[in-house]
Amino acid sequence: AFAAFVIDSIHATMFGHSTVMVAHEMRLPLPCDDKLWKATSSAEVARIESNLMSMGCKPISFLEGLKRTLSNQEVQTNAFGRMILMAGLLSVSWHMNQRDLQVNSLGGGVSQALGGRDKWRGTLTRAFDSWKSDFDKALMKQRSELSADPYNYDLQSRNEANVVFESRIVLHHLAHMAMHVDIVDCQIFARAKRLLGRTIGPQDLNSAQRRMKDAWAPTAKARDATYYALKFLQSVLCPEQSDTPGVSYRTDGELYSASSDVLLNRPWVLYFAALVVWCYGYALEGASPGIPLPTTQQEKVQGMREYLAKYGSVQSPEELKNMQGISHNTPLLMVLKDTFDATRWELLHEGATLLNNCIQLNMGQPVA
Repeated sequence: AFAAFVIDSIHATMFGHSTVMVAHEMRLPLPCDDKLWKATSSAEVARIESNLMSMGCKPISFLEGLKRTLSNQEVQTNAFGRMILMAGLLSVSWHMNQRDLQVNSLGGGVSQALGGRDKWRGTLTRAFDSWKSDFDKALMKQRSELSADPYNYDLQSRNEANVVFESRIVLHHLAHMAMHVDIVDCQIFARAKRLLGRTIGPQDLNSAQRRMKDAWAPTAKARDATYYALKFLQSVLCPEQSDTPGVSYRTDGELYSASSDVLLNRPWVLYFAALVVWCYGYALEGASPGIPLPTTQQEKVQGMREYLAKYGSVQSPEELKNMQGISHNTPLLMVLKDTFDATRWELLHEGATLLNNCIQLNMGQPVA
Protein backbone atom coordinates (compact mmCIF):
# COMPACT_ATOMS: atom_id res chain seq x y z
CA ALA A 1 0.00 0.00 0.00
CA PHE A 2 2.79 2.42 0.90
CA ALA A 3 4.76 1.62 -2.27
CA ALA A 4 1.64 2.38 -4.37
CA PHE A 5 1.08 5.62 -2.42
CA VAL A 6 4.71 6.75 -2.94
CA ILE A 7 4.55 6.06 -6.70
CA ASP A 8 1.12 7.71 -7.01
CA SER A 9 2.10 10.93 -5.19
CA ILE A 10 5.53 11.30 -6.80
CA HIS A 11 4.20 10.60 -10.31
CA ALA A 12 1.30 13.05 -9.94
CA THR A 13 3.86 15.70 -8.92
CA MET A 14 6.34 14.80 -11.67
CA PHE A 15 3.94 14.41 -14.60
CA GLY A 16 0.98 16.60 -13.61
CA HIS A 17 -1.77 13.94 -13.72
CA SER A 18 -4.39 13.29 -11.02
CA THR A 19 -3.66 11.33 -7.86
CA VAL A 20 -5.60 8.15 -7.11
CA MET A 21 -4.83 7.87 -3.38
CA VAL A 22 -5.30 10.39 -0.57
CA ALA A 23 -3.05 10.85 2.49
CA HIS A 24 -5.88 10.69 5.07
CA GLU A 25 -6.92 7.23 3.82
CA MET A 26 -3.51 5.74 4.69
CA ARG A 27 -4.39 4.53 8.20
CA LEU A 28 -1.33 2.33 8.62
CA PRO A 29 1.69 2.37 10.94
CA LEU A 30 4.97 3.56 9.39
CA PRO A 31 7.34 0.67 8.50
CA CYS A 32 9.11 -0.94 11.44
CA ASP A 33 12.86 -0.69 12.04
CA ASP A 34 15.08 -2.51 9.50
CA LYS A 35 16.66 -4.56 12.30
CA LEU A 36 13.27 -6.16 12.98
CA TRP A 37 12.94 -7.24 9.35
CA LYS A 38 16.35 -8.89 9.50
CA ALA A 39 15.72 -10.75 12.77
CA THR A 40 15.98 -14.53 12.36
CA SER A 41 13.96 -15.70 15.40
CA SER A 42 11.09 -14.56 17.61
CA ALA A 43 13.49 -14.22 20.55
CA GLU A 44 15.61 -11.80 18.49
CA VAL A 45 12.48 -9.81 17.55
CA ALA A 46 11.54 -9.49 21.24
CA ARG A 47 15.06 -8.41 22.19
CA ILE A 48 15.23 -5.77 19.41
CA GLU A 49 11.74 -4.48 20.29
CA SER A 50 12.61 -3.98 23.96
CA ASN A 51 15.89 -2.31 22.91
CA LEU A 52 14.02 0.08 20.63
CA MET A 53 11.42 0.82 23.34
CA SER A 54 14.17 1.62 25.86
CA MET A 55 15.65 4.10 23.34
CA GLY A 56 12.22 5.74 22.97
CA CYS A 57 11.56 4.42 19.44
CA LYS A 58 7.86 3.59 19.43
CA PRO A 59 5.96 2.57 16.30
CA ILE A 60 3.83 5.49 15.06
CA SER A 61 1.09 5.78 12.47
CA PHE A 62 1.67 7.41 9.08
CA LEU A 63 -0.80 10.21 9.85
CA GLU A 64 0.89 10.97 13.17
CA GLY A 65 4.29 11.06 11.37
CA LEU A 66 2.84 13.37 8.70
CA LYS A 67 1.40 15.72 11.37
CA ARG A 68 4.78 15.85 13.11
CA THR A 69 6.58 16.58 9.82
CA LEU A 70 4.10 19.39 9.09
CA SER A 71 4.82 20.85 12.56
CA ASN A 72 8.62 20.55 11.99
CA GLN A 73 9.02 17.86 14.67
CA GLU A 74 11.44 14.96 14.35
CA VAL A 75 10.13 11.55 13.27
CA GLN A 76 12.06 8.36 13.96
CA THR A 77 11.71 6.00 11.01
CA ASN A 78 13.80 4.29 8.32
CA ALA A 79 14.64 5.55 4.81
CA PHE A 80 11.49 4.07 3.26
CA GLY A 81 9.41 5.61 6.06
CA ARG A 82 10.89 9.00 5.14
CA MET A 83 10.00 8.47 1.47
CA ILE A 84 6.42 7.75 2.58
CA LEU A 85 6.33 10.97 4.62
CA MET A 86 7.52 12.98 1.60
CA ALA A 87 4.83 11.27 -0.51
CA GLY A 88 2.36 12.45 2.15
CA LEU A 89 3.62 16.05 1.90
CA LEU A 90 3.42 15.93 -1.92
CA SER A 91 -0.11 14.51 -1.72
CA VAL A 92 -1.26 17.28 0.64
CA SER A 93 0.42 19.87 -1.60
CA TRP A 94 -1.28 18.46 -4.74
CA HIS A 95 -4.74 18.45 -3.13
CA MET A 96 -4.34 21.96 -1.70
CA ASN A 97 -3.33 23.21 -5.17
CA GLN A 98 -6.47 21.61 -6.63
CA ARG A 99 -8.58 23.25 -3.95
CA ASP A 100 -7.06 26.67 -4.76
CA LEU A 101 -7.79 26.18 -8.48
CA GLN A 102 -11.44 25.43 -7.69
CA VAL A 103 -11.78 28.32 -5.25
CA ASN A 104 -10.17 30.76 -7.71
CA SER A 105 -12.45 29.73 -10.55
CA LEU A 106 -15.40 30.71 -8.32
CA GLY A 107 -14.11 34.27 -7.93
CA GLY A 108 -13.05 36.72 -5.21
CA GLY A 109 -15.94 36.71 -2.74
CA VAL A 110 -15.99 32.91 -2.49
CA SER A 111 -12.22 32.61 -2.10
CA GLN A 112 -12.27 35.07 0.85
CA ALA A 113 -15.14 33.15 2.44
CA LEU A 114 -13.20 29.88 2.10
CA GLY A 115 -10.11 31.29 3.82
CA GLY A 116 -8.13 32.78 0.93
CA ARG A 117 -5.33 30.96 -0.85
CA ASP A 118 -1.62 30.36 -0.40
CA LYS A 119 -1.76 30.35 3.44
CA TRP A 120 -0.81 26.67 3.42
CA ARG A 121 2.23 27.09 1.12
CA GLY A 122 4.52 28.48 3.84
CA THR A 123 3.68 25.57 6.17
CA LEU A 124 4.41 22.98 3.50
CA THR A 125 7.59 24.69 2.27
CA ARG A 126 8.95 24.65 5.84
CA ALA A 127 7.88 21.00 6.17
CA PHE A 128 9.91 20.06 3.04
CA ASP A 129 13.02 21.64 4.60
CA SER A 130 12.43 20.07 8.00
CA TRP A 131 11.91 16.65 6.28
CA LYS A 132 15.29 17.05 4.56
CA SER A 133 17.19 18.15 7.67
CA ASP A 134 15.60 15.23 9.60
CA PHE A 135 16.72 12.86 6.82
CA ASP A 136 20.21 14.41 6.77
CA LYS A 137 20.59 13.82 10.51
CA ALA A 138 19.54 10.17 10.20
CA LEU A 139 21.95 9.64 7.29
CA MET A 140 24.87 11.23 9.13
CA LYS A 141 24.19 8.86 12.02
CA GLN A 142 23.97 5.88 9.67
CA ARG A 143 27.22 6.87 7.92
CA SER A 144 29.09 7.29 11.18
CA GLU A 145 27.87 3.82 12.24
CA LEU A 146 29.10 2.38 8.92
CA SER A 147 32.52 4.04 9.16
CA ALA A 148 32.87 3.29 12.89
CA ASP A 149 32.88 -0.46 12.19
CA PRO A 150 36.46 -1.37 11.14
CA TYR A 151 35.24 -4.69 9.67
CA ASN A 152 32.57 -3.12 7.46
CA TYR A 153 33.49 -3.61 3.81
CA ASP A 154 29.89 -4.00 2.78
CA LEU A 155 29.87 -2.13 -0.52
CA GLN A 156 26.26 -3.09 -1.18
CA SER A 157 24.93 -1.26 1.88
CA ARG A 158 27.26 1.66 1.17
CA ASN A 159 25.87 1.97 -2.38
CA GLU A 160 22.35 1.62 -1.03
CA ALA A 161 23.05 4.42 1.46
CA ASN A 162 24.35 6.58 -1.41
CA VAL A 163 21.21 5.98 -3.48
CA VAL A 164 19.03 6.96 -0.51
CA PHE A 165 21.30 9.95 0.16
CA GLU A 166 20.93 11.13 -3.45
CA SER A 167 17.21 10.45 -3.84
CA ARG A 168 16.31 12.70 -0.91
CA ILE A 169 17.99 15.60 -2.78
CA VAL A 170 15.88 14.80 -5.86
CA LEU A 171 12.62 14.69 -3.87
CA HIS A 172 13.41 17.83 -1.87
CA HIS A 173 13.99 19.91 -5.03
CA LEU A 174 11.04 18.36 -6.85
CA ALA A 175 8.73 19.24 -3.94
CA HIS A 176 9.89 22.88 -3.90
CA MET A 177 9.57 23.30 -7.68
CA ALA A 178 6.15 21.65 -7.94
CA MET A 179 4.89 23.84 -5.08
CA HIS A 180 5.48 26.98 -7.15
CA VAL A 181 4.83 25.99 -10.78
CA ASP A 182 2.69 23.50 -12.72
CA ILE A 183 4.73 21.20 -14.99
CA VAL A 184 1.80 21.01 -17.43
CA ASP A 185 1.84 24.82 -17.87
CA CYS A 186 5.62 24.69 -18.42
CA GLN A 187 5.23 22.05 -21.14
CA ILE A 188 2.42 23.92 -22.91
CA PHE A 189 4.52 27.12 -22.76
CA ALA A 190 7.34 25.12 -24.44
CA ARG A 191 4.84 24.30 -27.25
CA ALA A 192 3.98 20.68 -26.36
CA LYS A 193 1.55 19.25 -28.96
CA ARG A 194 -0.09 16.58 -26.76
CA LEU A 195 -0.20 16.17 -22.97
CA LEU A 196 -1.95 13.73 -20.63
CA GLY A 197 -3.69 12.08 -23.58
CA ARG A 198 -5.15 15.16 -25.26
CA THR A 199 -4.15 17.57 -28.03
CA ILE A 200 -3.09 21.06 -26.94
CA GLY A 201 -4.96 23.69 -28.98
CA PRO A 202 -4.25 27.41 -29.60
CA GLN A 203 -6.60 28.39 -26.76
CA ASP A 204 -4.65 26.21 -24.28
CA LEU A 205 -1.41 27.84 -25.45
CA ASN A 206 -2.81 31.37 -25.12
CA SER A 207 -4.06 30.85 -21.57
CA ALA A 208 -0.81 29.08 -20.53
CA GLN A 209 1.20 31.99 -21.99
CA ARG A 210 -0.91 34.46 -20.01
CA ARG A 211 -0.46 32.47 -16.81
CA MET A 212 3.30 32.08 -17.26
CA LYS A 213 4.14 35.61 -18.48
CA ASP A 214 1.73 37.75 -16.47
CA ALA A 215 0.65 35.77 -13.42
CA TRP A 216 3.77 33.67 -12.71
CA ALA A 217 7.12 34.99 -14.02
CA PRO A 218 7.12 38.39 -12.20
CA THR A 219 6.26 36.83 -8.78
CA ALA A 220 8.21 35.50 -5.80
CA LYS A 221 6.77 32.03 -6.57
CA ALA A 222 8.59 32.02 -9.93
CA ARG A 223 11.88 33.08 -8.31
CA ASP A 224 11.50 30.31 -5.68
CA ALA A 225 10.85 27.64 -8.32
CA THR A 226 13.76 28.88 -10.48
CA TYR A 227 16.12 29.05 -7.50
CA TYR A 228 15.50 25.39 -6.57
CA ALA A 229 15.66 24.37 -10.25
CA LEU A 230 19.07 26.05 -10.69
CA LYS A 231 20.43 24.55 -7.46
CA PHE A 232 19.31 21.07 -8.52
CA LEU A 233 20.75 21.38 -12.05
CA GLN A 234 24.05 22.56 -10.59
CA SER A 235 24.21 19.75 -8.00
CA VAL A 236 23.86 17.09 -10.73
CA LEU A 237 25.55 18.62 -13.79
CA CYS A 238 28.35 20.55 -12.03
CA PRO A 239 28.69 18.94 -8.58
CA GLU A 240 32.14 20.53 -8.12
CA GLN A 241 30.48 24.01 -8.14
CA SER A 242 27.58 23.05 -5.91
CA ASP A 243 27.08 23.40 -2.17
CA THR A 244 24.76 20.36 -2.28
CA PRO A 245 26.90 17.19 -2.09
CA GLY A 246 25.81 15.19 -5.11
CA VAL A 247 26.16 12.39 -7.63
CA SER A 248 28.06 9.78 -5.71
CA TYR A 249 28.50 7.36 -8.61
CA ARG A 250 30.48 9.71 -10.88
CA THR A 251 34.15 10.51 -10.96
CA ASP A 252 35.12 14.18 -11.14
CA GLY A 253 35.01 15.77 -14.55
CA GLU A 254 32.79 13.04 -16.02
CA LEU A 255 29.67 14.41 -17.73
CA TYR A 256 26.27 13.40 -16.38
CA SER A 257 24.64 10.57 -18.35
CA ALA A 258 20.87 10.08 -18.00
CA SER A 259 21.02 6.52 -19.40
CA SER A 260 23.42 5.34 -16.66
CA ASP A 261 21.66 7.19 -13.80
CA VAL A 262 20.97 4.84 -10.87
CA LEU A 263 17.94 6.90 -9.77
CA LEU A 264 14.76 6.46 -11.80
CA ASN A 265 13.31 9.90 -11.01
CA ARG A 266 16.39 12.07 -11.38
CA PRO A 267 16.48 12.49 -15.21
CA TRP A 268 12.83 13.58 -15.27
CA VAL A 269 13.31 16.02 -12.37
CA LEU A 270 16.31 17.46 -14.29
CA TYR A 271 14.01 17.91 -17.29
CA PHE A 272 11.41 19.63 -15.06
CA ALA A 273 14.13 21.88 -13.61
CA ALA A 274 15.44 22.83 -17.08
CA LEU A 275 11.89 23.69 -18.18
CA VAL A 276 11.37 25.88 -15.10
CA VAL A 277 14.60 27.81 -15.76
CA TRP A 278 13.76 28.21 -19.45
CA CYS A 279 10.15 29.33 -18.74
CA TYR A 280 11.35 31.94 -16.24
CA GLY A 281 14.01 33.35 -18.59
CA TYR A 282 11.84 33.27 -21.71
CA ALA A 283 8.75 34.74 -20.00
CA LEU A 284 10.76 37.68 -18.63
CA GLU A 285 13.33 38.30 -21.36
CA GLY A 286 11.98 36.66 -24.53
CA ALA A 287 14.18 35.34 -27.34
CA SER A 288 17.84 36.29 -27.77
CA PRO A 289 18.60 35.55 -31.44
CA GLY A 290 21.87 37.54 -31.36
CA ILE A 291 23.68 35.04 -29.08
CA PRO A 292 25.94 32.65 -31.04
CA LEU A 293 25.11 28.93 -30.70
CA PRO A 294 27.72 26.48 -29.39
CA THR A 295 28.67 24.06 -32.17
CA THR A 296 30.98 21.47 -30.56
CA GLN A 297 30.28 19.30 -27.51
CA GLN A 298 33.11 21.08 -25.69
CA GLU A 299 31.49 24.49 -26.31
CA LYS A 300 28.10 23.22 -25.10
CA VAL A 301 29.57 21.86 -21.86
CA GLN A 302 31.68 24.97 -21.31
CA GLY A 303 28.64 27.22 -21.88
CA MET A 304 26.54 25.13 -19.48
CA ARG A 305 29.20 25.27 -16.76
CA GLU A 306 29.55 29.05 -17.08
CA TYR A 307 25.77 29.52 -17.00
CA LEU A 308 25.33 27.37 -13.87
CA ALA A 309 28.36 28.95 -12.16
CA LYS A 310 26.75 32.38 -12.65
CA TYR A 311 23.07 31.70 -11.88
CA GLY A 312 23.34 28.53 -9.76
CA SER A 313 25.49 30.24 -7.15
CA VAL A 314 22.83 32.78 -6.06
CA GLN A 315 22.27 32.68 -2.30
CA SER A 316 18.54 33.42 -2.30
CA PRO A 317 15.59 33.51 -4.74
CA GLU A 318 15.36 37.31 -4.39
CA GLU A 319 18.84 37.72 -5.93
CA LEU A 320 17.37 36.53 -9.25
CA LYS A 321 15.26 39.72 -9.37
CA ASN A 322 18.22 41.88 -10.39
CA MET A 323 19.98 39.38 -12.68
CA GLN A 324 19.97 39.79 -16.45
CA GLY A 325 20.63 37.14 -19.10
CA ILE A 326 18.93 34.22 -17.37
CA SER A 327 17.36 33.38 -20.74
CA HIS A 328 20.82 32.64 -22.23
CA ASN A 329 20.46 28.97 -21.28
CA THR A 330 20.73 27.30 -24.72
CA PRO A 331 24.02 25.40 -23.93
CA LEU A 332 22.37 23.89 -20.80
CA LEU A 333 19.30 22.82 -22.82
CA MET A 334 21.55 21.32 -25.53
CA VAL A 335 23.57 19.20 -23.06
CA LEU A 336 20.37 17.83 -21.46
CA LYS A 337 18.68 17.25 -24.83
CA ASP A 338 21.68 15.15 -25.97
CA THR A 339 21.76 13.03 -22.81
CA PHE A 340 17.96 12.46 -22.86
CA ASP A 341 18.12 11.41 -26.54
CA ALA A 342 20.60 8.69 -25.56
CA THR A 343 18.23 6.99 -23.06
CA ARG A 344 15.72 4.19 -23.69
CA TRP A 345 12.81 5.96 -21.93
CA GLU A 346 10.33 7.35 -24.49
CA LEU A 347 9.08 10.06 -22.14
CA LEU A 348 12.62 11.46 -21.98
CA HIS A 349 12.76 11.41 -25.79
CA GLU A 350 9.61 13.55 -25.76
CA GLY A 351 11.36 15.74 -23.16
CA ALA A 352 14.34 16.11 -25.52
CA THR A 353 11.97 17.21 -28.32
CA LEU A 354 10.44 19.83 -26.04
CA LEU A 355 13.87 21.11 -24.98
CA ASN A 356 14.63 21.43 -28.70
CA ASN A 357 11.52 23.64 -28.99
CA CYS A 358 12.94 25.81 -26.19
CA ILE A 359 16.25 26.12 -28.08
CA GLN A 360 14.34 27.19 -31.26
CA LEU A 361 12.31 29.75 -29.28
CA ASN A 362 15.49 31.14 -27.66
CA MET A 363 16.84 31.72 -31.18
CA GLY A 364 13.67 33.60 -32.12
CA GLN A 365 12.54 30.90 -34.56
CA PRO A 366 8.95 29.59 -34.79
CA VAL A 367 8.35 26.02 -33.62
CA ALA A 368 6.95 23.77 -36.34
